[in-house]
Amino acid sequence: MILNNYILSDKSREIEEMEDEFQLMYLASTIVDGTFNFFKIERKISNVGKPPFDLKDMIKLIFYGYINKITSTVELAYNAKYNHLYNLISHAIEPSDRTIRDYCKYFQSIYQLIMSFILIVANRIGLTDFEHIAIDGTIKNAYNSSFNIIKEKDISLLIKHYMVEELTKDEIKKLRRTARKFLDDKSKTDEEKIEILFHWWQLLDYSGQVSLALNDHDARLMKVKDNGQKYPKFSFNIQLGTDTKSKLICGVNAVQNPTDHYQIPALMNQILVNLQIKPQKISADTIYSTLANLQYLEELGITALIPTKQQNRENSGNLPDNPFAIDYFVFDEYKNVFICPNNEELTLDGAYNAPQEKGGGNKIKLVYSNYQACKNCKYKGKCYTSNHRTITRYVHEVTYKVERLMSTKDGIKDYKLRSKTVEAHNGTFKRIYNYDCLPIIGLKRVQNLMFTIVASYNLIRLFNLIKVNKMDLHSVISSIKFISLT
Repeated sequence: MILNNYILSDKSREIEEMEDEFQLMYLASTIVDGTFNFFKIERKISNVGKPPFDLKDMIKLIFYGYINKITSTVELAYNAKYNHLYNLISHAIEPSDRTIRDYCKYFQSIYQLIMSFILIVANRIGLTDFEHIAIDGTIKNAYNSSFNIIKEKDISLLIKHYMVEELTKDEIKKLRRTARKFLDDKSKTDEEKIEILFHWWQLLDYSGQVSLALNDHDARLMKVKDNGQKYPKFSFNIQLGTDTKSKLICGVNAVQNPTDHYQIPALMNQILVNLQIKPQKISADTIYSTLANLQYLEELGITALIPTKQQNRENSGNLPDNPFAIDYFVFDEYKNVFICPNNEELTLDGAYNAPQEKGGGNKIKLVYSNYQACKNCKYKGKCYTSNHRTITRYVHEVTYKVERLMSTKDGIKDYKLRSKTVEAHNGTFKRIYNYDCLPIIGLKRVQNLMFTIVASYNLIRLFNLIKVNKMDLHSVISSIKFISLT
């Protein structure tokens, strides 16, 4: 009896999984149809030669492959022939793996529109209002071996070899392996090599770096965490904006800048296009707390939830061990003084214009001190090593407004939603989609790859939200069809 019950439950679970798989396929097909209708996507084709595969069917095939974590074009071509669900969603087309690669290369930007349409649907069927978007960045490794690079000094020596005088044996020994391989290459003439070397030199001059990835010229050296330490690797900086309520990704931007300091405007411009509505709040880590970012959000009328370094340490309970660190100097806003750990007041000495920040705008540099109190202080030599202790504060109307908000209970409460939202995606993309190992090179293709991955992730997330909220799938499908026509 127990065995029979086990077999029945196992079969029912299998049937339920098959139903879910079919429903997911049906939803994916409807979303692609809706995207083509909503954004009026059409493909112009000539009457010359063999007619190509239908664009919508090819997009459905590739999209459904990514939904099932299939990024190999060979595996996808096999499924198109022998898997009934892939056969069903793509109307029985059987493209070769080379054809699929071509469609991925030339039409992958369509997935940004699919991503946008999913977000519009989620909003209009009441799953989220996109009030609060959390922003974070992660590093994606470039598809380039750490040995397949060339350095500025190697290029300089090679130019000298071909244009001034041949290198000595000792100078050749100093070249990296890639430079020696280039030197020994007999398939190119000296003129062709000189042209390549000057092209590499221009790329390095443009990037501002001293090393060039030979396989992917768009990649930049960035510090990547590996076993608790950071090592420079050729990578791309992936910026993500995620809705705190639905956990849907609202924007993804691949950039070459190794830091996150000035990335909010570009990402937010994309988010506004994708959502077609304006979020009310944006939360981000301390590194985004630059005047350019905060002024941009202020002009849009969006509340910024970005703590200062000191507020971040306080909120995380990671205060420094040094009892005389700036974290233990209390600022009295009413009196405009800092109160030190010895209960003395450091008053304002002067206000100065700080150097202009990148992106425009100046902060005011405020310096606080109390020479007489420090002169007679019992902590002399511990709190400071010079004549007296000074506290320097950089302020601006916009930054001060954000700082005050992040000192309130409501500001701290809203900001805590960020950590529950942004951390999961990075691990999903690395371990499940394995995007570090995909043979995709070039900034534009990496950007389009991220659109495809995020669109497939959002589709799965939308499907799960429909189930969690116990919404009738057929009613949702009808709503999607209606939305696509409006």
